[in-house]
Parts: sequence; structure tokens; C-alpha cells
Amino acid sequence: MQEQRQTALERAWQRVVDREAQRIREAFIQGQGRLAPARPAFAYSLAALVLLGYVLVAALGAWLVVWGFGWWGTGPTNGPRLTFALILAAPLLGYVALAFPRPQVPPGRVVTAEQAPEFHRLIGEVAAQLGVKAPERVQLDGDVNAFMGRAGLPPRPVLGLGLPLWYGLPAQERVAILAHELAHQRNGDPARGSLIWAALTMLAQAVQVLTPDGLGSGVPLVPYLLLALRLLPLGLYAALVSAIGAEQQTAEYRADLMAAQVAGSDAAAGALDKLHLSQALESALHKQRHMPERPHAFLELRHIWDTVPDAQRQQKREEYAARRARLDDSHPATVDRLQVVRAFPQPPALVLDEAWSARIDAELTPFVKPLEQQAFEAYQERYASW
Repeated sequence: MQEQRQTALERAWQRVVDREAQRIREAFIQGQGRLAPARPAFAYSLAALVLLGYVLVAALGAWLVVWGFGWWGTGPTNGPRLTFALILAAPLLGYVALAFPRPQVPPGRVVTAEQAPEFHRLIGEVAAQLGVKAPERVQLDGDVNAFMGRAGLPPRPVLGLGLPLWYGLPAQERVAILAHELAHQRNGDPARGSLIWAALTMLAQAVQVLTPDGLGSGVPLVPYLLLALRLLPLGLYAALVSAIGAEQQTAEYRADLMAAQVAGSDAAAGALDKLHLSQALESALHKQRHMPERPHAFLELRHIWDTVPDAQRQQKREEYAARRARLDDSHPATVDRLQVVRAFPQPPALVLDEAWSARIDAELTPFVKPLEQQAFEAYQERYASW
């Protein structure tokens, strides 16, 4: 009986999520890609309050130190007062230091313009089409993924690209992937803005600091106290992510449409459709290790993607559509993104011909073996943990 009630609840929630996804999708198909400003305004207000709380924690910690040492007219110091002040100030100032938002360099192998001039030329031309600055740092990894991140002080854009994705795609779809990621520099994704990014960083660090993880094992009440204190930053984090969820999804749609303008709508849709088959990398890695037929696993992935029967492709699309289960997902369901891209057919503005694409492949060849090994080790770890 309990399982039936749970199933009914899940179905009801799925209907809510589907309606919200349809609302956002239809807004783009009808050419109205901007949402009402209420949610972003709430998100920015909440982020500002989080930052204010951070400043107040820092000020309180600093004042306790001043008071404990008796500086600036706070009265003569004494041993007990100093000890009490430092005990209170230490965790506050420790959190302030840990939670200070600093861009983390995402993992990956940097590929410079000297190592891959044709690759960087392509990135520069895609950036020029979009009217954005080419990223100063480009790096490769062994995932079926691509991303725009930030690193350094002041933070600068970092383009990350998974070699399996690059080698798995035909030439023009490679342009679409690059254009989608570079478009995030100008499409208004709130999570990439400094204010909300800083607030999310601080809240995530607060949750991590307050997670017991073995702390206080000698004092039974300490883990429960930490878990209780953890509820506030955890709740604020969830509220902030939920508040920007719809706007993040609209940012993805905008990036898809910008990618279609550069690479053409057919290439943008083709690249998106491959995401339904991203788990095929595991099959490619397994086959390459035991029955190799191609130079490396990433080309084996390309072969798998090129030969998947249409019925299996459609089955994967339907499976992913059925998993649409959260309103705060940063990405819309891929089937919805495909509908939006296909609603606006357009030719490519920048064409990557096969000769240029082959020159880039040759430049990236030295990175293939180490990243193939990295991908295989990650694949082994996933199954070893089961």
C-alpha cells in the first residue's frame, strides 16, 4: 500500500515538472525566451542576504579577537576572557577563510595554442561569430562532456572539452558543441554571475564544514548538533538553486539557439541527440580493451554512435524524457532542447570542413592515450564500487 502511494506521489510530481518544462520550452518556440523576473529577483536578493551573513560572521569573529585581546578600548585582557573569545572566534574565522569564494581550476590537461594552433583558431573563429572573447585557457579530459568554467584571480573563462565527445562527433557537430559552451559567456546564466556563484560557494562550504563525517565521535551529541546547524545553509542552498533553476534552463536554450546560428540547426540538433547515448563510452572502452578494432576508444565511440539503430535511439530519447523529475535541474531535458532547436531551422555561419577537422585531430593525438587511460580507470572505479 505504501509503495502505491509513493508511486502516485511521484506521478503527481512528474506532472508538475512536465508542465513547468513545457511552459519554458513553449516560451522559446514562440520566440519569448525571457521569463518573468520574479524568480531571478528573489535569487539575487537571497544571494545578497547570504553574502551579508558571511560579512557579519567575519565581523563577529574579528570583534571577538579584538575583545579577547583587549584592543581599541575593549577593556583590559585576561586569561579566561581571551580563551573564551578565541574558542568562539576560531570556528567563525575558520569558516570565513574556507568559504571565501575562489575559482577552482577544473581538472583537465591544458592544450595551448602552440600545441594545437588549428584547434585554437577554430575556437577563436567560433568566439568571433558569437561576439565573445576566446577563453585564455583550454583543457581536455576523458569525459563525454564540455563546459565553461572559471579559474584564476581575477576569474577568467576556461573551456573544457572531453576528447571522447570531440572524436565521437562529425565535424560540424563539433562546431555546435564549441559554440554552445562559448555562448554561455553572454547568455545570462545566473549561476555564472559573480553574486550567485559566490553565495552558492559559501553555502556549499558551510554544509561541508557542518557535515559530521566522523567529527565529534567521542562526544555523542556533537554530530547531531552539527547536523542541526547544517539545516540552515542546506535549506538556503536548495532555495537558491530552485530559484535559479528555470533561468538556468532558459540559459541552456539560449546557448542552444546561439550554437545553431553558428553551426547550423542540423548540427546543433545532431550533437544534442548524441547526449542520449553518452553511456556508450563504457562499451567503447570495454571493447577497445578486449577486442580492439579502431586506433582508440574514442573512435570506437564514434563508430557506436554512427551505427546505433533508429529504434534504439528513439528508446533512449524516451527514457531520458521520462527522467524529467526536478524543477531545479540546470539543464532542460534533451528532448525539449531538440524541439526548440528544430523550431528555428537555419544554415551554418561557420563551416568546419573535413580537412580542417583532420588537422585538429592530428594536433590532439598526443592527448588521446593518456586521456583514454584516465577514462578507462574511471570506468573501472565505477564498477569496482558496486
